[in-house]
Amino acid sequence: MLALLLGMKKIILILFLITCFIQKTNAEIIKITAQDAVDIALNNNLELQAKKKDIEIKYQEIKIATELKNPQFQSNFLMGKVTRGNSSQFGGYIPIELFKRKPRKEVAISELNKTQEEIFAFEHQLKIKVMKAYFDVLYAKSVLKVYQDREKLFNQMQNISKNKNYETEILQSDIKHRKQLVFINSAKSALLVAQLNLNDALNIKDSTKMYDTIENSLFDEDLDILNISVPKYETVEEMALKYSHSLKIANNNIDIAQKDLIVQQHKVIPDIAIAGGTAYQTAHQTKGEALPGAFVGAYIDIPIFNQYKPDINKAKETIEKTKINKESYECHLKIALKKDFNEFKYAKENMEHYKTILKDAHNLVKIYSDKYKKGDATLLNVIQVENEYKSIVGDYLSAMNLFFTSYLDLMENVGHDILLDDDAL
Repeated sequence: MLALLLGMKKIILILFLITCFIQKTNAEIIKITAQDAVDIALNNNLELQAKKKDIEIKYQEIKIATELKNPQFQSNFLMGKVTRGNSSQFGGYIPIELFKRKPRKEVAISELNKTQEEIFAFEHQLKIKVMKAYFDVLYAKSVLKVYQDREKLFNQMQNISKNKNYETEILQSDIKHRKQLVFINSAKSALLVAQLNLNDALNIKDSTKMYDTIENSLFDEDLDILNISVPKYETVEEMALKYSHSLKIANNNIDIAQKDLIVQQHKVIPDIAIAGGTAYQTAHQTKGEALPGAFVGAYIDIPIFNQYKPDINKAKETIEKTKINKESYECHLKIALKKDFNEFKYAKENMEHYKTILKDAHNLVKIYSDKYKKGDATLLNVIQVENEYKSIVGDYLSAMNLFFTSYLDLMENVGHDILLDDDAL
């Protein structure tokens, strides 16, 4: 009893906080489809907008990779008797890198390509996250509908029991009815949390709108969100090897490593520097006339002590590592695809079976309810049939949840909306 009271207090607190949040924000409730939710997220999600800034950052890194070395200004002013035979000088020193800027630029371009692919992968993950949050709202609505239907049923049984004046059945029906009220409150709380999670997944700046599913529950007829066909496995694997973001990123890593090797190899090429400027001696220094002039100079940086061999060897090992990583991921991907595909295929079959079972169980509850009204069955008979119906409804919703979850897992690994794209099939 104490646990029940604590649970009720927790539910009331959650409902109060959520109600305050909605009232405070004065949010407009807008019902949208799953595709609408995805489009809203892709166009307005704040985290995605922040990640897209990485593209401009990488563009700047390309410019950084090709920057020239700054010139240096140097001078030496001689003093004392040494000035009679030597000149003071003022000039510039310009370091020049040979064959190094282009390889660095190529690496920066490859890193830009990887960043772009990572953003595409994030958009794909965001789409899956939003679709899962959308489905969770539908699932919560369905659970609430189940308890609301049960509450109506036991309310009817309660009224019938009172008319029959059966004390034990009155108590039984009253207990069952009140428990449904508790379950309804819990389901309402779960629904509100799911709706808030959906809006959190969308992560948009406009807080004056609260989005909700256009569907009423998973018991609606012909739900578009579940209208998903099962393709051939060969098609799924072919699409995954073509579109998998992780595989593309693995290829980007190989490309970066290969171009970085060129950067390391070009470090052994000597850099040079040229210098030049004015040289002079004043009349005071020469005890006669002022002597104007100039100086020129050149420098070369020869890698004698540092041959960059460890840098080159490290780059070679990195290439081998990235290639092995790609092969490893391909192996894991094919196993994951088979696992997801089989779960998806059998979940769809089970969902179709449960639709028939659910219909039969619902008819059975109606038959026993009518019998109880006529006095041909006891309340215990109705409760037993109804409990079996509740169990079947739970299994049905679980089958739908597994079906949609396995679909999202498959879509994640494929890296493409293959199951929603007729052209792909």
